[in-house]
Amino acid sequence: MKKILILGGTHFVGRALTEILLQQTNEEYEVVLFNRGKSHPHLFPQLRKIQGDRETDALYQTCNEDWDAVLDISGYFPDTIQAYAERIKHHCGRYIFVSTASVYNLQNSENKRITEDFELLTCSKAERTDKTMATYGQRKVACEQALLQCNGLDAVIFRPSVVYGKYDPFDRHYYWLYRAKHNARILLPASAKTSFDAFTYVNDLAQALIAAIHAPTHRQVYNASTHAPTSLWEMVKAMANALHTHPEWVEVPAHFLDHQKVQVWTDIPLWMNGSFLMMDNTRLTQDFPIQLTPLQTSFEQTALYYEQLNWYLPKTGISLHEEEDVIELWEEKNNG
Repeated sequence: MKKILILGGTHFVGRALTEILLQQTNEEYEVVLFNRGKSHPHLFPQLRKIQGDRETDALYQTCNEDWDAVLDISGYFPDTIQAYAERIKHHCGRYIFVSTASVYNLQNSENKRITEDFELLTCSKAERTDKTMATYGQRKVACEQALLQCNGLDAVIFRPSVVYGKYDPFDRHYYWLYRAKHNARILLPASAKTSFDAFTYVNDLAQALIAAIHAPTHRQVYNASTHAPTSLWEMVKAMANALHTHPEWVEVPAHFLDHQKVQVWTDIPLWMNGSFLMMDNTRLTQDFPIQLTPLQTSFEQTALYYEQLNWYLPKTGISLHEEEDVIELWEEKNNG
């Protein structure tokens, strides 16, 4: 039986990971969760939980025990990571850290395949303690460096792209899945056919994290995208195929969307009007024996989760009414 500590195990990635660990039949795990007890505290009543804040001494209670692996889903501040790594390395067989594709300098990534050696951001002293999302990638870079520079710590770092699947609180993929399910026609930027990005299915990310527990040898850093770079157009088509729907695609040029003040990413999620996240996962698939889920199948599985939630309105992106207004304006322009 392997003794596993998960730092953050009841919210999105950690929740999916914990569920899949508990479903494993070929291995036995003693799973312990460390978190603040604020996100879904009722989950996993059968597991031991250590409650506390990572910014306090509560975290160091975990250094009083030995662990086969520590899986860190909730590390965001490098000074805390550095201090904890120095303490836990004497009690930890392997430290597995979930980082992010945001560590890369994505301003320079357009039309470039991103391998693990791609240019990283830098993190200033002030950014190390900043708590805004503006410095998220910079802080994650510094967290990675703290782990890699900790002598005696066996560290494995995963850099997922935008993660989707059940328990996703951000609704960026769900924006499109909802429309593929319900809309007779869907606004699609014309450049969605020529922009290619790679994203991360949460179930496959969980399987990769579990594989890293057992790998006898490994490299230290992995891109954790779980399918090849795919156009937004092909992705939304895969969603419709998964749902057995046949919406009409209304293609609108980027310049018209810009004129209507429809913004990339925030108003139309996952659209960047260019290929900026062409993550290469060759290293991941070479080193870990995991079976990645086909894209359409991942959406079939994700749709089952949203069926249980009765397909609530997405919280992100433009509203259905605003979308229809833009479509009508575009059609008036063309017909005029």
